[in-house]
Amino acid sequence: MNVLGLDIGGANVKAVKLPVDFSSHRGHHQISVIRKYNPVWLTGVESLRNILLEIKHVFTLKPGDYYVAATMTAELSDIFRTKYEGVKTIIEIVEDVFSDARGIRYVSTDMKLLSSNEAVRNHLKIAAANWAASAWLLQHECLEWGISNALFVDIGSTTTTIIPMVNCNVKVRGYTDPEKLVFGELVYTGVLRGNVATLVDKVPYKGFYARVSSERFSLIGDVHLLLGHISSEDYTTETADGRGKTVEETMQRITRVPCGDSGIINYDEALEIARYIYEKQVFKVFEAIMQIRSWLASQGIKLGDFTVITAGLGEFLAAEASRRAGFRRIISVNELVGEKVASVLPSYAAALMFLTEVKKHG
Repeated sequence: MNVLGLDIGGANVKAVKLPVDFSSHRGHHQISVIRKYNPVWLTGVESLRNILLEIKHVFTLKPGDYYVAATMTAELSDIFRTKYEGVKTIIEIVEDVFSDARGIRYVSTDMKLLSSNEAVRNHLKIAAANWAASAWLLQHECLEWGISNALFVDIGSTTTTIIPMVNCNVKVRGYTDPEKLVFGELVYTGVLRGNVATLVDKVPYKGFYARVSSERFSLIGDVHLLLGHISSEDYTTETADGRGKTVEETMQRITRVPCGDSGIINYDEALEIARYIYEKQVFKVFEAIMQIRSWLASQGIKLGDFTVITAGLGEFLAAEASRRAGFRRIISVNELVGEKVASVLPSYAAALMFLTEVKKHG
């Protein structure tokens, strides 16, 4: 018997298979993980069905021998006209593909598991609720980890999620994406997919500053690849120009940001442009962390013993922004759950949520 955890995103689909007899004390070698890049706005809704069918096949899930716990963010994709349409469509696909499961549940923003009917009726509690799966995991494991006061900072390919926890209780103010953007708990910046022109309006150029083009000439993944923060293998998304991910090709894309090219801007100059863009991105995450610090302090909460838990491909960015915000103790979630699980944390958390419920109710 297994529990399948799904994190169905607009750009990536992540899956975890967890045996029902799994115990954290036995290590994480029993866990199977799949991660698929799938820009649904390009590949279409049916691509989700195909990927889920592939996951079912690879994990060899047998009829009546598994449960499914799902969370999603793909409903925000503009392939759907509304969040309701997105949530409903994704649920219909999941229910169809895994119709032979023993049970299927959906993670809600109040850290509960809902049936398909409940999920559709409460679609705004299901939309973009993958953060809630991670939040549940923080609360569930805080005593075992020995971390009761924490700031969880997860930076992926596209976004940054920030979750404060006080005395083993998650203390968020936002539950929907717009609310989280207001409260600083969601920042639309990641380490691969963002358009560089959304981060900066000028870049250093031959001792001056040049205003930038708003065209999609370069993605933030180019910046991190050129600076050595990620490898070409980490750069799993498409590039802005459809070309490759060598240092030369990356540098060429960055030179176009101020409407130049590699004949006008040399490698060292491109490196300085990348360094400037990176600093602007660090500050963007720093601002959000400071907003949350300010709110916690206003509640009389002492921040001196807080631990920052970093997660995602952009852990290096999370750690740097957290240090600048005054946090001294910073730990990678890799050290807490293992690197394999950390790479697909919300899907793992969703699976563990359902596993806990299955064991509780026999």
